[in-house]
Amino acid sequence: MRHVALSLVLIGLLDAGCAGKQLVSNEWSEPAAVKVVRLRWVKQLYPSLPNYLIPEMGEELDRFNPIETASAGFDTDLGRAFIGASSGALYCIDLKSAQTLWRFEIDDAVGSTPIFDAGRKAVYFGADDGIFYAIHARSGRPLWHVEIGAEIRRKPIFFEDTLYVASADNAVKALDPKTGEIIWQYRRPAVEGFSSAGYAGLTLHASTLITGFSDGYVVAIDTVGGNVLWSQDLAGEVITVSKDGAVALVDVDATPVITKGIAIAASVAGGIQGLNPETGAVKWTRPEITGVTGLAAKDGVIYAARSGFGLSALDPIDGRALWTRRFKSGVLQDPVIHDDVLLISDSEFGLYVVSTLKGDLLQKLDQREGFFARPSIQGGYMLILGNNGTLYATSIM
Repeated sequence: MRHVALSLVLIGLLDAGCAGKQLVSNEWSEPAAVKVVRLRWVKQLYPSLPNYLIPEMGEELDRFNPIETASAGFDTDLGRAFIGASSGALYCIDLKSAQTLWRFEIDDAVGSTPIFDAGRKAVYFGADDGIFYAIHARSGRPLWHVEIGAEIRRKPIFFEDTLYVASADNAVKALDPKTGEIIWQYRRPAVEGFSSAGYAGLTLHASTLITGFSDGYVVAIDTVGGNVLWSQDLAGEVITVSKDGAVALVDVDATPVITKGIAIAASVAGGIQGLNPETGAVKWTRPEITGVTGLAAKDGVIYAARSGFGLSALDPIDGRALWTRRFKSGVLQDPVIHDDVLLISDSEFGLYVVSTLKGDLLQKLDQREGFFARPSIQGGYMLILGNNGTLYATSIM
């Protein structure tokens, strides 16, 4: 049973139905305040419904606020973005005009990142109803759908004409992109007790998928047959419930990354480890670096986003700390790297724009909504969906 404790991260979210809501704070709209990101347009991604009719809500002080986890995918040929919303729809939006070109509606939240298949003119995405969909990219017409079994909030991988999908029930499935037929599936046993709301995405290494699960294991899976090549327990030494009743979450929520020939993975309570991506053998471990819910890597540096703490940069060869920056934060997502900046979504305090060099805070964009969704970048546009369904399109230097 997955226990989702979201009350803390909901503090400070605005009531979506509040009259006279300011959509754009000065941090976004005044050029003098913008160093890296400059606002282009803002768009609401749900109809004007009473709050209690909008699905996927968090409740606080008798107010309901949507939690948005979807990031954008792009059709690079036609300058369009595809993005889901908690109101139960996938939108196709023209990047320049912000016009909605079509909207595909379902009965549950769409919280994953879609991918575009130019050859078939298809868009693939998963939803909280546990169904994975293929729709026509030009018209929004449904092509096929398949039952996965649990909510899908991570970006699928498209490799050698096969789709690979991770879902929240500790499962990975391979799908035929023409029909949606399940080719193979791998599932970890269910975890008893508490686990976090998020889960790790898939990382492709050669012809191997590497991902993590709620039991603290990182597993390498063969893309051809779904066979386990190796597995490694990141949280074997963690005491999950202390004498005073405190619960330690061993989940692997951050998507593993690979750099300098090392696979980097982290358990929330078990710390961060460097592994051999071919065998899973442990190269080094940093059990004291806890709270890691997001990972990124570039130019031989690992960036670990630590919820409630801040950001740590590590050497992937031996795990030594290069620098650490503390800042006020809620739940942090996998950072997005653009040139020499890190973009870090924070569930409570907005979007942090941080230098990769020393971790200096360059910009903080906060609508007092928070961001569970990660930003997506394409052709000079950066799109990020805030809680309450507000989509921000920016330019990024």
